[in-house]
Amino acid sequence: MIANKNGFTVLEAVASVFIVTLVLITSLSIMLTMRNHAIRTEEKIKATDLGTVIRYDLEHDYAYQTILNWMNNDEKIVSNLNCDVSPLDCSLFNHIIEEKDYAPLITIRFLEPTEDSIYFQMIHFEITINYYKEQTVTMIGVIYEKA
Repeated sequence: MIANKNGFTVLEAVASVFIVTLVLITSLSIMLTMRNHAIRTEEKIKATDLGTVIRYDLEHDYAYQTILNWMNNDEKIVSNLNCDVSPLDCSLFNHIIEEKDYAPLITIRFLEPTEDSIYFQMIHFEITINYYKEQTVTMIGVIYEKA
């Protein structure tokens, strides 16, 4: 090495630029990941709250026998596109939360009756809400025959 050297060599300059760039890209990547995770978590909370409201409405506002007769021992899937041909009120799907329309993102699936569900007079259903890109939350519920 040269004694009393002043300044940087080209190799030192390239290495320092590489290290600074690496640190900036890594920190930017971490910040974007954290931001996306926070948005996804917030959307999941909203979807879960919405699913809870829909489940409550289904369990309390619809009669067991009406749904069972409509199902005709088959599995049925209801969305905002076909709710008008089901006994469900289409208002179940009309939810706008913070300017996001959830109507096309909600699907309700009534599961095919089993021997046990017929014996105990209950209808199982699943509410699936697509809340962030392709991520979904699914809530299950049961409609019982009221005595």
